[in-house]
Parts: sequence; C-alpha cells; structure tokens
Amino acid sequence: MSSIPGTKMPTPTMQVAAPKDPLIGAQVGSYKILRLLGTGGMGSVYLGEHSGIGSRVAIKFLHEHLSSNADLVQRFYAEARAVNVIGHANIVSIFDMNVLPPNRYYLVMEYLEGNSLESQVGGSMPMTRAVPILVQVCDALDQAHELGVVHRDLKPENLMLVKRGRQEDFVKILDFGIAKLQSTMSNRKTATGVIIGTPDYMAPEQAGGDNIDGRTDQYSLGVIAYELATGRTPFAGLPITAMLVAHLSQEPKAPHTINPNIPPSISAAIMKALAKRPESRFASCGDFGRAMEAALKASGSNASGVMVPPSSTDPVGRATPTPPQANKMTPAVSSGSQTGKHPSGPGANAPPRHIASFEVEVKPDQGPALRLQVQDVSRAGCFLCSTSAPPRVFTRVLLTIPNVGTVQGDVVRHVSADQAQAWNMPQGFGVQFTSVRPEQREALDMLTKGLPVSPLEPPAPVAAVTDDRIADIALADFRKRIQGDHYVVLGLAQDIDIPQVRSKAREIARQLGELRKRPVSPNQARQIDAALERVHQAVEVLGVTGKRVEFDGMRSNWRGVAMCLSAGLRVPELEAVRTRFLAASPGAEARGRMLLITANGFEADGKIADAIRNCELALGVDPLNLELHHKRHALLKRTPVNR
Repeated sequence: MSSIPGTKMPTPTMQVAAPKDPLIGAQVGSYKILRLLGTGGMGSVYLGEHSGIGSRVAIKFLHEHLSSNADLVQRFYAEARAVNVIGHANIVSIFDMNVLPPNRYYLVMEYLEGNSLESQVGGSMPMTRAVPILVQVCDALDQAHELGVVHRDLKPENLMLVKRGRQEDFVKILDFGIAKLQSTMSNRKTATGVIIGTPDYMAPEQAGGDNIDGRTDQYSLGVIAYELATGRTPFAGLPITAMLVAHLSQEPKAPHTINPNIPPSISAAIMKALAKRPESRFASCGDFGRAMEAALKASGSNASGVMVPPSSTDPVGRATPTPPQANKMTPAVSSGSQTGKHPSGPGANAPPRHIASFEVEVKPDQGPALRLQVQDVSRAGCFLCSTSAPPRVFTRVLLTIPNVGTVQGDVVRHVSADQAQAWNMPQGFGVQFTSVRPEQREALDMLTKGLPVSPLEPPAPVAAVTDDRIADIALADFRKRIQGDHYVVLGLAQDIDIPQVRSKAREIARQLGELRKRPVSPNQARQIDAALERVHQAVEVLGVTGKRVEFDGMRSNWRGVAMCLSAGLRVPELEAVRTRFLAASPGAEARGRMLLITANGFEADGKIADAIRNCELALGVDPLNLELHHKRHALLKRTPVNR
C-alpha cells in the first residue's frame, strides 16, 4: 500500500462522475503529475514523475481558495523552511517549493511507500515494536527542538512507517506545515485565530493558551505512546470541549492499569511525558526516548506479546475484549480511536475464528490436579478460567487436552478478578506451550478451526536417560549462579579488571565445553548450553568498557565504573551514560553534591579517612560523576591506608 505525506485517502460514498482535474498530466518543473494521491485540509497531494530519470515524488498543492490568505500561504511554506532547517533522516524530505501561475503554490517532497502509524493503533502494540518507533520520533524531535522548531501537531497519521533496508518500521515525520520557530512563537494560535493541534493529542498549554516549546511535542508524543500501549488515547470518547478541559485538569489512568502487559517502568515514562506542567516532563524528547529504551531493556521479554483476547472499544474508549462463546463463529474484533477513525489495524479484516471451549486436566508443579475450563486455545497456548489462586507465573504445568494428550506449558500471566471485570472476560491464567509434538500441533490446529479431532496415539515410551554424575556435580554450581547478574554468573568481584573478566569467561567456557563431551543426558546438555549462553552474555557486557559502564552505573557500582575509567573509557561516553542515569534517578546529583561538600569539610579538617568515606558514599549515589572519581583518587594519595 502506498501513502503520502499529510493526507488520507478519501472514502467514496456514491458513484458520481468526477470533474476532470486540470493538474493531472500537467508538467510542474521537471515532474509530470500522474494522479491524485489524497486531499487534506490545506491542500492536495499528487504523484509526480521526473520526465528524464523516472524518479517519483509527492507534490503538495495548497488549495486554490486558500491562496489569497497570506498567513496560510506563509504557513504552507513554513513546512519547507522548517524541514530544511532540521535536516533529519526521520523527517520527510522536501526538495523544492514554487508556484504554478497564477496562484497554485506547491511543495515537492519525497514519495513514501508504507503506512501511517494511524493504521497500527487499532489495539495495543507490543512495546518491543512500539518503543523503537517512538525513539526514532524522539531523536528527530530532539534535533528539531535544538534548532528552535516545534511541530505542534503530532498525531499517528503524521508518522509514516516505511521500509529502509532491513528496518521494517523506519519512521518519517510528516506535516511540519504549522511548525514555527520558538523565537517567533507567542501562543497556541495563529494570526487567523485558529487553535493549532488535534484535541486528542493536544498538550495542556495548547488547550489553555500558554506559551509552547519542545515539551509540547513531548506531551503529544506521550499521548501517541499511551495509545500504542493501551489501544486508546487518554481521554477518548469525550466531546472536544470536555477533552480540552480533561487535558488541562484530569489525570489519565496509568497505561499499565489498563493493559497489565505494559511494564510499570514504561508506563511511568509515558505518564511523566503526560505531566500537566511542562517543567514536570522530561527535559527533552531525547530524555523521554532514553527512558523508554532503558525501561524496555530492563523489562526484557515481559514487554512483548499480549496474552489477552483481542480488544474492542467501548463508548469511553477502554480496551474491553468481548468474551467469546463456545462453539460459535465469532468475527475478529478490531478497535479504533473514538475520534472518528476507522478500524484499520492488523486483523481489522480478519476472517471469523472458531473459539474452542472445553475442560482440561491441569497438573501444576505443586499441588493436586485441577479440572478447568479452557476459554480459548491455539498452537501457542491457551487461557484457563479459574477463580482460585492460580499457579505462580513462570511455573510449569501439564495439561491433558481431550484428543490431543498431555502438553507441557509455562504459566505466563494472571488475569485477576479486577482485570477480568475491567476487560469483560473470565478470571484465570494464560499458559504458553513449551513441549508439543508435531502431531499434537496438527490436532490443536483442528481444534482452533472447530474441526473434529481423532484421538492421538500415546507417544512411544522412551528409554530413560541417566544423568552423568560428574556433569551433575559440576552443573550444580552453575544452576545456582545462572539466574544472577553478570558478576555472579562469572563468579567475579565487582571491581575486577577487564582482562581478568575475559580470562575467567574463557576458563568457564572451556570447562563447560569439556562437560559437553561427556555422555550427558539431554537435560544436562540443555543446562550446559544455557550456561554457555549466560557466560557469553556476561563477557559481552563486563568485557567491554562502553557496555560495562552502563551496566555498573545503573547498578550504582562505582568501583566497576572506576575500573572502566582506568581501562581507557572516554569522558564523552561516561557523560552520555551519566545523563541517562540522572534522568532515571531524580535527585541523585543533588544528594551526591551534599556528600561531596561534607567530604570537603572533613578534608579541610585533616580527617582524610572520613573524607574518603563520604566521597565513596557520594559515588554510591552518583556513580558516574567524574569529579567524584577524581576527588577520591586525590584523597587516596594522601593516606597510607591500603584501600
């Protein structure tokens, strides 16, 4: 599907003979206009082709009836000036601006093939996909704001997702047509008195008439992030006036309370970007992006996937899955925002899907077997209805499914009574299958389609494989350490130098390799492979100064940071990590400064040991502070104490 900057494709309502468009076939500079791509509020966009080399562009014409308004013409051309000032890869490029006599003003810009983000917000998006998209927008906005340009109308339809090389979701920001330089900006209105922005995504200062800056764009991007996380905007469904008031005075629900699959740390970053007062938001869009990246990294796999049924949207825009009924063909549900959008996200036109429902026997790793109702089942897992305490998350269960046999799975999420009520679905827990034979997968496919399944033959007994005793003794220590952090995995002190890290990792890998040569059982082989992978992960971080300083800094391990500095870490790298650390640790710099003042006082009194102790306390608070590291080093030279 092809899309172009700043337009939506019109939806025809009846078949009428359209008047001939005089621009189609016309020559505009070096380009011949081929066809109309779409029409927006300020203009129409056409597909153009270079007459000589055949390259394609999008040509945006200002509507004729607006061309007599000097302010609107100025605003139309402001897009080209703003984009030219910024010059960022994630902002649509504009190649030319001119006028076709007598008064057809136009811009020539790159032609984009892809989809707007608007087409992806029919439901919540996994944060593993959403955060990289949002970070690209943050980077582009950061550069725009540094150059004094504020977009002022960010919304999903102004964010295009195109393919660039191997990157599927490369972002292009569109429609800087109402952008202004901060130096010329007085308030939210143009000279013609029109409110700038879209109500769903409008910052409080836009709705309230206050001065705006880059943090205004951050708020709008926070609304987009909220929508990707929950499938709805914070105040969806309200009339425009009530919505503007809500942006000014009402606190939205945190995203993770609507969609528990959202890690609280990502939810907190989004809520900070949505703070009513600009000074309470992140200092920059770049800081917002870095906070989301750090939160996603910390949350690991917990930020991906959605283990609840597909969502629909109720009158107030809340994600509320429709409870499926057994043995009925139920059309897939898709949702759109409550601002007149049409469902267009993934699955919007999906065919009806059979909802399987039956009883299974569930055997947790501890406790008696249970008979529970399956609400839905697929090749990947199922949802089990239960009002009693569910098995703990990440514990293993055995499910005996009629005509399928025993399937092994892990409990991956709970749906509490409160969540069940909010989502209009049963209480229970989700299981992800981990061990399914090929013939069982085929049977599960039949179940999901509502087709009859013949009872499967039980698997042939497998001769018991005995664990290797020597390998089991050696692996006992790894089983204890494998869940620890990188230092625990390698069995190293937190101030170890980098050559020793690499040496220890090589030695452990050699030992594990020797174990792999023994007659180990399949289970032991998996343990050895898992241990090797964790050792590789540990040395990839602790053996590289740039990665280790981030790891140690975020854990307040100042001794590890000092080791990175002695290993040649560059000051700009340290400062970049410290910027991210301070953004995630409000008040750390001030607390460290107070402890440094105390250390200076002890030093002045000649109490060097006390000065060193307070300096190290300050490093524990602000571990990436180069001044504190230099101070401690200087103090150590003044004492004979072996530290």
